[in-house]
Amino acid sequence: MKKILGDPYYKLARNLGYRSRAAFKLLEINKKFKIIKNGFSVLDLGAAPGGWIQVVREAVGSKGLIVAVDLKYIKPLPWSNVVTIRGNVENEELIKALKNKFNERFDVILSDLSPNITGIWEIDHARQIFLTYCALKIANNLLKKNGAMIAKVFQGDLFNNLLMEFKCLFSSVAMVKPKASRTRSAEVYVVARGFKAY
Repeated sequence: MKKILGDPYYKLARNLGYRSRAAFKLLEINKKFKIIKNGFSVLDLGAAPGGWIQVVREAVGSKGLIVAVDLKYIKPLPWSNVVTIRGNVENEELIKALKNKFNERFDVILSDLSPNITGIWEIDHARQIFLTYCALKIANNLLKKNGAMIAKVFQGDLFNNLLMEFKCLFSSVAMVKPKASRTRSAEVYVVARGFKAY
């Protein structure tokens, strides 16, 4: 608790009204790469508690669309163009449900997916990589041609194979570790642009 309360990004998030310190990670990434733009449709995977939703809404404005998915309940937000769904990215029925509900593909897919951390690194790493593969499968079905994806990934033995998968699906792939990521954390964010599959 002392570490949390002493975290400058935690304090800043509270002061600015963001639901999580993770908001600053997306703010930094989008400032650098300009992925999310006004009027875009965005699918946010692993969206709870909603910090990324708030950042996306600032970027897409009232004419955009944000669809937020998480296993956990997401407290309602005050915007009519934000749709929250309780769903499991591991379940292929989620893809069908999203296709049925939203006729067009998304401009951007975000993945901030993380497993329940066990503290056993090999398990946590493998589980997070698997979740990212699930997000890539969703992107294959729901991302527009030339669309973009931002995905959190845990670095480790399985990372390079996953990165190759991104490079097969996108014309441009970069990695970034935002300042708001804790220095001891193995997380990095893959920024993939120019979706070329299907």
